[in-house]
Amino acid sequence: MAMKSLFGSLSKANQFASIERNLINSVTLIFGAFLFMVFLSVDLGLDDWVEDQFDQAMLNKANYLKSQIRVADHHVEFLADERFMPEYAESDDPHFFQLWRDETTIKRSESLAQYPHVDLLKPDVQLGRDRIVDIVMPNGDMGRATLSYFVPESSDDEILPVALTIYESSTGLERLVWVVDGLLIGSFILAMMLMRYVTKNVIRRGLEPLEKLNQDLKTLHSSDQPAAGELELPEQVVEEIEPIRKELNRYIRSNRTLINNEKRITADIAHELKTPLAEMITLSEVYIRYPQDERISKTYQHDMLAIAKRMKAIVENLLLLQKTSSIAMNTEWQLLSIKNVFGQVKHDLMFKYPDIDQRLVVSSCADEFFSADRFSIETILKNLIDNALYYSPHESLVTLGWSEVDDDYQLSISNVLVQSITEEQLAKLTLPLFQIDAARTSNERFGLGLSIISNICRQQGYTLSFIQPDTMTLTVNIAIPKEVPLLQHHNV
Repeated sequence: MAMKSLFGSLSKANQFASIERNLINSVTLIFGAFLFMVFLSVDLGLDDWVEDQFDQAMLNKANYLKSQIRVADHHVEFLADERFMPEYAESDDPHFFQLWRDETTIKRSESLAQYPHVDLLKPDVQLGRDRIVDIVMPNGDMGRATLSYFVPESSDDEILPVALTIYESSTGLERLVWVVDGLLIGSFILAMMLMRYVTKNVIRRGLEPLEKLNQDLKTLHSSDQPAAGELELPEQVVEEIEPIRKELNRYIRSNRTLINNEKRITADIAHELKTPLAEMITLSEVYIRYPQDERISKTYQHDMLAIAKRMKAIVENLLLLQKTSSIAMNTEWQLLSIKNVFGQVKHDLMFKYPDIDQRLVVSSCADEFFSADRFSIETILKNLIDNALYYSPHESLVTLGWSEVDDDYQLSISNVLVQSITEEQLAKLTLPLFQIDAARTSNERFGLGLSIISNICRQQGYTLSFIQPDTMTLTVNIAIPKEVPLLQHHNV
């Protein structure tokens, strides 16, 4: 169980990716591979150079012995004094040589005296050539041999070819190669450790601004201030971190605005529902206290029904606001006729505005057919026309326009205002439950229509804008893109 919990904790610790660890490992791997190639090349080059020097030394020794061989009176003579060649006599690190004339041995080194029945490898090379081969020496050590077949100097220019073989132990060579390999391996490991240490410090220093940003976020999160501030500009601005800081500040501002809006909406909803509830309670208490009073009992049922309908309208509009703000809102793109849509909306609003035919002026100078979601377009038109007719003087005209601007269809509704709107009020028109009349005396308007329109426009990719040609006129413009998703269309 202990081992299982240990492995479980290790797997949990390693389930998160680390920028620092990935950078360190990546840099170490890249430079490690580069250093490995460099050290490997140096190692191979040094090994070849040491072997070349060893072979050259053997050839020099062979050339020296060749220079000590003469031909005189049809005989081959070895003139070298072996007292000055101790390497061919000592037993600790012996060297061997043997000289032939045809099949006859002319000279053997003193070191071969211990091996009287052992002959060295006789050269099998062309005349005037040398060759170096790996061999096993008479004493059992590994070594190398120089095989030479040449014509020694002669006083009377007599040609008598002789063969010379020299054995030399390669133990020292191998030991030197191992020392060089060990030094290079040690240097490689030391270089890797040093490079990893430097890389870790450099990367950690480079990630300090990110760590500072994280600490600032923690400080911001643990702040006791009711309204969290923004991330302050650091003393040294880092190019890669600054966009993150700006986006975080934008998110903080947006989140603060959202929280404030939610608080305001909650208070407004409570206020909107509290008023009809209080009216219902008051009416019920009065009716219970004075059940025989005809002034109360005669209108009680109608008053309660009107209050219930008002509450129902508030709830339905809130549900519609929630529906239009959800990303899961269902839409069905259809090929619609703008004349058909205008006619349907006018028919739906006829019960509220019997004079709608006289007050609503429609002008269309674009294509009759366009692609859009019918529910979205009808909801937008109903709310816009309803607001324009309600908030304009009686018998004033409301202009509804349908035009084509660049790659968009332009839907515009203009109406004369009963009272002027300030710039601050204009900026808050799309806020849920916002009403210009602070007293909230209207029993029919709840401040949700433009919020619903704003949500639909955001969902469908439409552009909503408000323009005031003058202080007493308001124009609402909605730009509807011509390009739509490639879905199945239906003519309506």
